[in-house]
Amino acid sequence: MNRWSSATIRGIRLIVSTSDPRPQRLLRVGAVFLFVLLLGREEGRADSLPPERPAVGERLAFHGYWLAIPVGYGWIEVASMVDLDGRKAYHIHAEGHTNEVLSVIYPIHDTIDSYLDAETLQPLRFVKHQREGHYRADEVVTFDHHRHLARYESLLNGSVKEIALPDRMQDIISALYWFRAQLIQAPQTLMVDIYSDEKMFQTSVTVQSPARLELLKRGTFSCFMVEPKASFKGLLVKRARLWAHVTADRYRLPLLVKATTPWGPMSAVLDETSIPTDVQRIR
Repeated sequence: MNRWSSATIRGIRLIVSTSDPRPQRLLRVGAVFLFVLLLGREEGRADSLPPERPAVGERLAFHGYWLAIPVGYGWIEVASMVDLDGRKAYHIHAEGHTNEVLSVIYPIHDTIDSYLDAETLQPLRFVKHQREGHYRADEVVTFDHHRHLARYESLLNGSVKEIALPDRMQDIISALYWFRAQLIQAPQTLMVDIYSDEKMFQTSVTVQSPARLELLKRGTFSCFMVEPKASFKGLLVKRARLWAHVTADRYRLPLLVKATTPWGPMSAVLDETSIPTDVQRIR
């Protein structure tokens, strides 16, 4: 029986890195892969279930371990539907925190707000506040899909930067919900461009064969395993590997993520209170 858990934002951000050795840099680049938690499909055939749109009020909470040691917690929630520059948008709010023990050594307290176009599910605005050790970041990114430009603004020093955008793209939060709304057929490799840390990452996700997953206090589920790989300007971003298990039902819940990192194995598990009672379990 598998027993896995990890800090939601913290654990996932440690998954993938560039050659920069600083821990905070590894965390920021690794966040590209957050979106793969919500991929999924029906077992053994094309996914014929109607895909889910973001549901206002949905809250996915996670707990975390590193080397079997509790390290933190986090959540992602569809906070509300808002009007943003004349367009209806989903307001997605995410937080990640280290627990009291780890915060003494390396405190992490991050919040991210992403605003998704209600029609296209592409990001319109991305707001990030990071507190990771001595590192600080406060930024707002506005996506202009008509001009294919993103406007990055640092709220700390006032610097402004424009980044070229492809025709179709997501940020690290919007991609979660965009993929949940797709019809997916496995085995399959999916491609998507993800914005993170003032850069665009070409990311492929391999959807592998389904398998039974048993989680303590949660039950046994039919899940697909997915593995993401990202590249920046043609160079593979690596130093760690990640595998995500998602339910093969209409909810496509991110039940479990396991990762190998330079600091040892990490994992993330969905809290049992975030699993709806009608999610299909295997007896």
